[in-house]
Amino acid sequence: MSGQRETVLITGAARGIGAAIAERFIEDGYDVILNFRRAQGKGAASVDKLVERAEARGVRAYKALADISETRDIEQMIKNLQVEGVERIDHLVLNAASAPFKSIRELTKHDWKELFGTSLIGNVACINHVVPLMPAGGTICAISGVGSHAVLPNYPLGLMKAALENLVRYMEVDLYDKGIRVNGVCGGVVKSEMLPYLSEMWPGMIGRLESVGRRWALEPMEIANIVAFLASDRSTAIRGHIVMATGGTGLAA
Repeated sequence: MSGQRETVLITGAARGIGAAIAERFIEDGYDVILNFRRAQGKGAASVDKLVERAEARGVRAYKALADISETRDIEQMIKNLQVEGVERIDHLVLNAASAPFKSIRELTKHDWKELFGTSLIGNVACINHVVPLMPAGGTICAISGVGSHAVLPNYPLGLMKAALENLVRYMEVDLYDKGIRVNGVCGGVVKSEMLPYLSEMWPGMIGRLESVGRRWALEPMEIANIVAFLASDRSTAIRGHIVMATGGTGLAA
């Protein structure tokens, strides 16, 4: 990469892991593009705080309001960024996800559209619209989750996370000649405002994790640190790989 300050686009940057990833890149001196879906509410307020943090750090932060499940929104987001002066996007982090919490057999046509719209079709659309602005040496990182390889009750998002991990491998091969690296991070249970709800929904799994006596809930910044590493020149040998970051859960009997 060149000596100029690099720019990273993070989808779903308003809260949780996405916000932590944004914080990590801001602290590391990157310009950030913060994608979020709702113009009002906690997410929008969180994005405003990230913008303030970027200004204090001396880097640029662009607010990018768009629903990733809508290709039209992605197209308009890129156009708006170019109007604001964004000429290149060095790194793309695919973090946005949306899914209902219900049994697969109970999913409606609307539910399936929501699942595929953001987690698969939307991610492909993001890649297709960002790659023309991405120089050689750029990176794409997809955020997966434990549902990609473990069957969790009422968690159809796991289906899409498994598809996302395969998308990483296919895109790595497809984009290799452009000099773009594609990887993913699959975290275990990560602390967020959803954690109490997940504890109620999966009491058996959470109970087993707690009974081992090991730390089982990761901090969002632990995932963010791995994402930042994968965007750096220190990880050039890693291609088409899903980094498992579970905190060692499942190792102890």
